Parts: sequence; C-alpha cells; structure tokens
Amino acid sequence: MRAQVRYTYQDYLTIPEDTSRRHEIVDGELFVTAAPRFRHQRVVRNVLRALDTLAVAHDLGEVVSGPVTVHLHDEGVVEPDVIFVQADRMGIVDPDGGVHGPPDLVVEVLSPTNRDYDRTLKRKLYMAHGVAELWIVDADEGTVEVWRPGAREPEEVRDVLAWRVGGHRFEIPIEELLRS
Repeated sequence: MRAQVRYTYQDYLTIPEDTSRRHEIVDGELFVTAAPRFRHQRVVRNVLRALDTLAVAHDLGEVVSGPVTVHLHDEGVVEPDVIFVQADRMGIVDPDGGVHGPPDLVVEVLSPTNRDYDRTLKRKLYMAHGVAELWIVDADEGTVEVWRPGAREPEEVRDVLAWRVGGHRFEIPIEELLRS
C-alpha cells in the first residue's frame, strides 16, 4: 500500500513560479488550477479598486490582488484573488514573500472551474484558520456570499455589500464589483 503524500509550506516554496497556474495546498493536498480568465480578472480588478480606494482614503491597511501567497498553517497555503490586512496587523506580511497568518478579509471570485473548490475546501480552510471575513463573489448569479467565523450559512448579498473595518462601515454596490 502506497502512503499518501502530504504537502507542506516547505514543499510549496520549492514550486517554480508559474503565472499560467495557481498552486495551493489545502489540508496537505496540492491543487493546481489554470490561470483565471479575463472576466474573472475584471471582477477582481473592480473589487480591488473599490476596497483599495476606501483603505487608502481612511488609512485602514493594505489591499492586494492575487496571486499572493497566504500561509495559514503548514498544510494550508492558498492564493486568494484579493486580500485585505488591517494597518495594525501588517506584521503578518513579508514584503519579500507572502502573508503568514489570516488576512482580515479574503475575496474569492468564482470561475466555472473553481466554484466547488472555493465554496467548500477553501472556505472551510479560511474559516478554520482565523480569516475574519470571506467574500465569495459569484458574477453569474450577481451575488456575494459573506462568511464570518461560526456562521453555518453565508449572508447572501445582492444589492449593497457592507464592509466593516476599523470602526468604519462602508457600503459597496454589488453592481460596482460586477461592472464590465
């Protein structure tokens, strides 16, 4: 009987950079997915633009788009579409590497090939390892699922998304995120 290979963060570090694929480790299993398509990246850009404008204007922290390596634990390394780290938590960011710990916000934009993966495996990983808020953007359905620790079901947003950070509350119209 063959032993199952369990991948770790150290294994991840040995993978050559490859902009045509994303490499992630979830519960010790290596997942390799194709680079996102144009529509996906357009939504990522819109999310990044909306969040970054607010973060800069209110000195909240840093917003970056992926791929960026997020090291949640030894057998949990992911490349989210967009992350936000509050200013007082920037110590988890390695400017020459990735993020070592849970971002305050993770945004995943669904694609036809990653819908189940992002909604199940990655969502469970994020929630189990301290991500304060996860947005799963479904451009096909025109919705954003908002997940927070302990939630059994997401808050499903169709009109205006509320982003709460640093004592602020911002409203972001979903149509702004999905704009072509």
